[in-house]
Amino acid sequence: LPPNVRALLPGENGQAAALLAALHDVGKVTVGFQAKCPAWLDEFQMTSRALRESWNTSESNHGRATAWTLRDWLRRRWPDGRFDLLAHAIGAHHGSLFGSKLFAKRFVEKGGELAQPVRVELCDELERLLGHLPSDLPPFSDSRLWVLAGLVTVADWIGSADKIGSDEVFFSPDRRTEPRRKEDAQHDAKRALAAIGWKPPSPHVGLGFAELFGFDRPSELQRQALEDIVAPEVVLAEAAMGAGKTEASLALTYRLLAEGGARGLYFALPTQVTSNRIHSRVRDFLKQALSEPALLRLAHMNSWLQDKSVALIAPAGGTDQTPDDVRHWFASAKRALLAPFGVGTIDQALLAVVAAKHFFVRQFALAGKVVVLDEVHSYDLYTGTLVQELVSTLRQLGATVVILSATLTARRKRELLGLQPEAPLHDAYPLLTIIPRGGGPIEQKPSSAGESRGVRVRCVQLSEAEAAAECLRRAERGECVLWIRNTVAEAQAALKRLRSDRCGDTPEAALLHSRFPQFRRDRLERLWLNRLGKNPRRRPNGCVLVSTQVVEQSVDIDADFLLTDLAPTDMLLQRIGRLWRHQSRPDMAARRPVTAKDEVWVNHSALPSDEDADALKQALGKSARVYAPYVLLRSLAEWQRVGESGLLTLPTDIRPLLEATYDPSKETGEPSGWAALRKELEDEAEELRSKALSATRVWELADLDDEEGIQTRWSKVKTASLLLIRRAELIPKGGLKLTPLHGQPFTITPHEWSFPAAKTIHRNLVRVDRWLVRDGLVGLSGVLGPSAKALARHAPADLALGIVDGDANGPIRWPG
Repeated sequence: LPPNVRALLPGENGQAAALLAALHDVGKVTVGFQAKCPAWLDEFQMTSRALRESWNTSESNHGRATAWTLRDWLRRRWPDGRFDLLAHAIGAHHGSLFGSKLFAKRFVEKGGELAQPVRVELCDELERLLGHLPSDLPPFSDSRLWVLAGLVTVADWIGSADKIGSDEVFFSPDRRTEPRRKEDAQHDAKRALAAIGWKPPSPHVGLGFAELFGFDRPSELQRQALEDIVAPEVVLAEAAMGAGKTEASLALTYRLLAEGGARGLYFALPTQVTSNRIHSRVRDFLKQALSEPALLRLAHMNSWLQDKSVALIAPAGGTDQTPDDVRHWFASAKRALLAPFGVGTIDQALLAVVAAKHFFVRQFALAGKVVVLDEVHSYDLYTGTLVQELVSTLRQLGATVVILSATLTARRKRELLGLQPEAPLHDAYPLLTIIPRGGGPIEQKPSSAGESRGVRVRCVQLSEAEAAAECLRRAERGECVLWIRNTVAEAQAALKRLRSDRCGDTPEAALLHSRFPQFRRDRLERLWLNRLGKNPRRRPNGCVLVSTQVVEQSVDIDADFLLTDLAPTDMLLQRIGRLWRHQSRPDMAARRPVTAKDEVWVNHSALPSDEDADALKQALGKSARVYAPYVLLRSLAEWQRVGESGLLTLPTDIRPLLEATYDPSKETGEPSGWAALRKELEDEAEELRSKALSATRVWELADLDDEEGIQTRWSKVKTASLLLIRRAELIPKGGLKLTPLHGQPFTITPHEWSFPAAKTIHRNLVRVDRWLVRDGLVGLSGVLGPSAKALARHAPADLALGIVDGDANGPIRWPG
């Protein structure tokens, strides 16, 4: 661990952590725990005594017993109980706290006169071997407490780890017939760490942008990130869409690694799709930046579907050869963030601040790293509140927080940076805002915006038929049109309209959204990101790509014309980031049709003249279910103003447009319907903030599910998984043979887990609104019988099994 993380651990240079980690299992010397092993009772003639004293009804949770023992042991020196929480945290090394009332009652153990003196003697003996606790041990802040708890748990995992492909273990009890030497123990510890590939990164020294990224003319923002930022605690980089913020953050990461100011990187993004895209870019960066192989982990809920989600990245010129030991040890979701380098969803990091199992392991994993939070403007109030808590926590953990955004308001900036509401902020754009480590005034470094760009803007009221006709007219002229709808249903309807209205099979029309089966979505994303990417030779001669918000951010698509549904201002600006994205490339400018203009149309419905809130929501349509109606109205008012002038100047107009949309002073004199919608938004915002903060109360809540999205996102719509198959056949011994919609038939059983089968199942899953498949969710166990257990072992819990009749777009029926 680097010095700034060791400083969070107790004792000089963190040395007291060794003793505290060694104490974590003293609770196993407990009659309730020993009673779990009848063979041990027989071997030591304890069976009759255990029966007589009812040991099997005594406390058997050795973590609780550890906590109670350590509390009393620590109170011998500090009677005021200042380290009770420390005892609790060490006892909770299996990932679960025991509640704020753990020590409210005495620990009463049947037959305890046997075990309690031995536990105390064991604590004293371990202290004699590993060094005494300092007499001036300071109280533990939350960050110091959870870093220690995470270290204890990870040490326990490594100490218990089997070596893959061998009967050996890193620390075998079979060799302990004689007292071991300290040197032998240290040798085995180093061997264990080497086997799982866990070591500090080794960056090259003195690299520039050309060596790191393959180009030698960085923007001013990128140059500042590499050269001008000294010892930061938080860096906020604000710049327009496509301005190279990703490279700027990686350049800063490289310099901190080279200077010893960081021990790794976690790059957090809003979605799994954007995580997968950035993962390949970070992989290329590490190949150039490092002199020795280093572990890179793709971390999100479905990362296990990727062939190289855990990989040792070799420096440039080398080959990636990841040992099975490494792949196996870091494959677990709860260990994902422990890898020195990681890319994944923001949710994986947010699980460090909610009361989820092993939250403190995630805090330990992020301590001392560079943590990049990309696209922070895109989160709702619930997730946004958790992001704010995460930034505050990371600062206490010695991490360097790098926040990337194109569209932050001044108010949101102050919240994220922990500044007072009256703190002055620079209006420049692009801008680097830096909070130095160790305190001191914030630094605000304006950056060159480069050439300004004028985007033509029109606010229109088009029916679906009129919108489709406009898109087809432009595509027939050779333009690549992007039509963004706010819901999947509207996107599907738009595609149907396009295909019915065009002549024959041209121009080409396609669809992207999040509700495709995974195999289909992967194929479509690869196809269209390739065809509308940087290489103009791959562009079709006219097309219409209809999409939902999946292309809104961190997706490298270049459209000739953009038609978009009304959305909040920050989202509209992100969508414009997909328009003429690579115009600076001469080959792209030459390929652009002469009819194409750098132009966006914002399509909205006509608003009623009355002031009724319900009428306004009805007029806004399905978009009002996705975004706050009041924010849509405020956004529309500002974009209509831009539309009247006809031109949006980027990046100059970004900040004024955002501030005008969310300016509270404009609330005065609003129509009564608007005011009612604003009150509705404020009430919902307060409720979501309260729910988010409640989820962070780790001492008060029982273990929350640590699955991505359940605690870190908020949705009123309940969803379920639909597995699309052609056929299901029951086979003997509770087995099930499935023929998937995509892929080869496979067999699963309730007793063995098959990775290929699980992968095929997840590639044929689609997430849908629960009400759509409610009939398929009930009675599945009755139809499948024992085979339902085989399916439950390989698929999500809330699952409907849909049998597709006919072609791939055919109707679906439920088994039975």
